[in-house]
Amino acid sequence: MYYFKRYFLIIIIIVLILFNLIPTPYFLVIPGQAVNLGENITVENGEKDAKGQFIITSTAIIKANLLLYIYGFFDPNIDLKNRNDEILLNMDQKDYINIMEKLMQESQIISKVVALRKVGYSPEISGRGVLIKGILDNSPVKNKMLPGDVIIKIDEKTVHTLENFSEIIKNYNSSQIVRIIFLRDNTTYSTSIPLIKLPSIDDKKERIGIGVYADTKDLQCRFPLKIEIKLEKIKGPSAGLMIALEILNQLTENDLSSSLLIAGTGNLSMDGGITEVDGIKQKIISAKKRKADVFLVPQKNYPEALKFGRGIRIIPVNDFDDAIMKLIKL
Repeated sequence: MYYFKRYFLIIIIIVLILFNLIPTPYFLVIPGQAVNLGENITVENGEKDAKGQFIITSTAIIKANLLLYIYGFFDPNIDLKNRNDEILLNMDQKDYINIMEKLMQESQIISKVVALRKVGYSPEISGRGVLIKGILDNSPVKNKMLPGDVIIKIDEKTVHTLENFSEIIKNYNSSQIVRIIFLRDNTTYSTSIPLIKLPSIDDKKERIGIGVYADTKDLQCRFPLKIEIKLEKIKGPSAGLMIALEILNQLTENDLSSSLLIAGTGNLSMDGGITEVDGIKQKIISAKKRKADVFLVPQKNYPEALKFGRGIRIIPVNDFDDAIMKLIKL
C-alpha cells in the first residue's frame, strides 16, 4: 500500500507537469487591477480634494496551457478566448503589448482634450490623416479601401485628424458623392464614393459617413496645462472615460464623485462619445473587490453588465456629458 501511494503521487505530479507544458490555443481573461486615479493623475492648478474616488478597472490576459485551461473552464470569473478567433490575440505577444500601449497613450491624449474642453480650454490637436482600422459590410469603400489606408483629403479639403474628418463630412448630405484621397504603402490613391447614413449613437440625430472604424494617425496635442498620468501597467483604450472624469474633477469646484467610490470603463472619442469595451464581467468583479459603490458602463455594454451587477449600482452612459449629468444626480 505504501508503494502504491508513492507511485500514485508520482503519477499525479508527472500528469500535472505535462498539463503545465502542453499549450492550447486559448487565453484566460481574468480580473485585473482596480486603480485609484486620484493617486495616479495630477493636473496643474487642479485640486485633489474630492471625498470620493474615481477608479479604473482592467482585465489581464494570460496564455493558457492545458492546466490553466482546465482551471479557467471551471472558474466562473474567468473567460476563455480562442486566439484564432481574436485578431489581436493571434499575434506575437510583443506586438500585442505594443499595440495596447499605443492605444492607451492615444486614449490619455483624448481624455485630456475632452476634459480640458469641458472647462473652457482649447488644446491644439494635430495628426497625419485618418487611419482606417476596419470597414463595415455596407460601407461604400468596401473593396476600394483597406484597413491600414490613411485618408488625407476629402475632395480638396485636407484631413489631419478624425475630428477634422467628421467636421468636413457634416457639410455633406447622405448619398452625396465625395472624392477620397488616401495613402497606401506611401502611394497616393483616390476613389469616389457616396456617403451613407450611419447608426445613431443616441437616437437624437442622424449621422453620415463612409462606414469605417478609424483613428487619427500619429495623434499629437499641445496642452495648456501639465497633466501627469502614471498608469504604466494599464494597457488599451478602455480607461478613457474614467481618466477624463478624474481630470475634470480636479479642475472643477463641484465634486463629481459625490463621496462615493466610482468605478467604470469606456472607450472615449474626441467628440465625447463612449463606445463599448471588452471584459465587462472581469472589470465589474475587480470593482466589487475594491468595494466600489457605482460602475459606469457604455450603453451597449449595459445588458451584459446587469448580469454581473449584484451588489453594485450599474449606470449606463452614452457620452461624456451623459456621464457627468448622471454623476451629478447621484
